[in-house]
Amino acid sequence: MVRSGVLYLAVILQLLSLPFVAAATAEQDEVSELPRDINREWVTEKRGEYIPLDAKFLDEHGKEVTLGEIIDRPTLILPIYFYCPSSCSVNLANMAVAMNRLSFDPGDDYKAIALSFSHTETPEIASQAKRNYLKLTFDGFPAEEWSFLTGSAEEIKRVTDSLGFRFKRIDDETFVHPSAMIAVAADGKIIRYVYGSFISGDIDIAISSAREGIPILSVRRFLEFCFNYDTSGKRAIYQNVKVAVLIFFAVVLVGVSIYYRKKRRRGGGRAR
Repeated sequence: MVRSGVLYLAVILQLLSLPFVAAATAEQDEVSELPRDINREWVTEKRGEYIPLDAKFLDEHGKEVTLGEIIDRPTLILPIYFYCPSSCSVNLANMAVAMNRLSFDPGDDYKAIALSFSHTETPEIASQAKRNYLKLTFDGFPAEEWSFLTGSAEEIKRVTDSLGFRFKRIDDETFVHPSAMIAVAADGKIIRYVYGSFISGDIDIAISSAREGIPILSVRRFLEFCFNYDTSGKRAIYQNVKVAVLIFFAVVLVGVSIYYRKKRRRGGGRAR
């Protein structure tokens, strides 16, 4: 128990050491820190419509493929960009962890795609990202069933427009974008949008519906946005939050450690 807590704290420390790029979680009408056009719809659900299966991309090996060559069964599509220093990394990690817990088997029952919407990214970048995130999947996960794609601005726009997914490049070459996973059927029909932390139960429902080809209502818990903060005025607040989180987990771990020490001592006393 104590060992798992220490490992968990180590993960927290690693996440908190990331560059100061904020991923803000907020309802669409309550976001004030984002660019002025943020109140528009950033995800327009197009359930029942189709994505262009003839759209061409490069996979992580540099091979040109069409979406139709990949999508021959229910498929999870996650629009991200690999150099994103914030929520994309979390989303890819959440996706990997969720796939470990699904009721369905990758390859047999579904496929997955990480689709970069940055036309400047390359198959080499995609390949490195794939190696990193495959480390979070279970032993024996079929790597070929999770494609990491890059492509031209034109093909990216065709697909993201068909998904109703908006993103915007900002001055420092990063993007404002929402976090959403989309499940499509084997024929490219859009079935369900998954938001939040990509809970495995939500994804199971999406895959099950995609197998039947029946679009279903998405549960919009919240939209998470990735964007660059103005660090000049917010860094102190962030540092305070970081310290508070560390103190909280330190107190929890100390408490757990004391509890188990006392428990062992009581057990030893009874044994004598």
